[in-house]
Amino acid sequence: MNLTDFVIRNPQDEDVENIAKLDFVLKLLILYHGDYDKKNMFCAVNGENEIVAVAHLMRHDTFDAVGHDDEKDFVRFLTFEMAFGENGEDEAIKVALTDALIKRAREIKAQHPEKRIVMAQYMDADDLTGLSYYLTRGFTIFENIVVYKFDLNRDIPCYPLPEGVEIKPFVLDNDAALKQFNQAELASFDGVAWSLNHLRWMQGSPEMINFCAFSGNEMIGNTSTWRITEERSATENVFVTPEWRKQGIARNIICAALEHLKQQGKTIATLGTRGTNRKAIRLYTQIGYELYGFRFTVGMEIGE
Repeated sequence: MNLTDFVIRNPQDEDVENIAKLDFVLKLLILYHGDYDKKNMFCAVNGENEIVAVAHLMRHDTFDAVGHDDEKDFVRFLTFEMAFGENGEDEAIKVALTDALIKRAREIKAQHPEKRIVMAQYMDADDLTGLSYYLTRGFTIFENIVVYKFDLNRDIPCYPLPEGVEIKPFVLDNDAALKQFNQAELASFDGVAWSLNHLRWMQGSPEMINFCAFSGNEMIGNTSTWRITEERSATENVFVTPEWRKQGIARNIICAALEHLKQQGKTIATLGTRGTNRKAIRLYTQIGYELYGFRFTVGMEIGE
């Protein structure tokens, strides 16, 4: 693919179906994600007025984290992705889209001068070509993410629950449920949580189920599952509120999710955690998760 005649612009209303041909999820994001902002998306359009690539920025759950305004080193991520048409990547277009994303990230930084903002993408460790592209353009490795797998052909362990605690699927289909979930997540992750818009968006993910732990009417923990492939699903967004930790809650909600996936005919469940998170790694390996691979958070600090 060698395109020299192209322009980079924000999407227009009539672009939605053409964008869907590159990435159907992006179409859904445009139509249904409450945090979508067309100023954060860029289309590469060729001389025939065809969209051949698209890129977009999204606020990560760290971006609006509460309680960290006085922490100068707290990183707030703007995540980005690119999608190319059936002809594959073109170097000039990729560079132009990268430049457009960086320029937009700088505009966002100017609106939040007090925040430490990093524009980042999650990349597989074996994507040497992609990693090389970003590293040679001033990006660095901000985090390493360890990915673990659970073989659903094996027995799923069972652990005792504290008295009065119940684990059940919980549907976030109304504002009260969404806010209850959001507050529990904020408490568990030190002020970092999905926005309510993103939480609503995730409920539309294929095979999405939240396995929540309750003490009476109080939500105290969660593990979410969603489809990755026909055989593989995620067991992610694992959290337990601080006052309920070290009581076996996390083990039980994870195993409830694993049991559900096994009954659905899945063969593998995966999750990721920071390589520095020793407590999480110990928990997952004790349950029976095994090393699956590594991902990197490849980022550029904006305003350095």
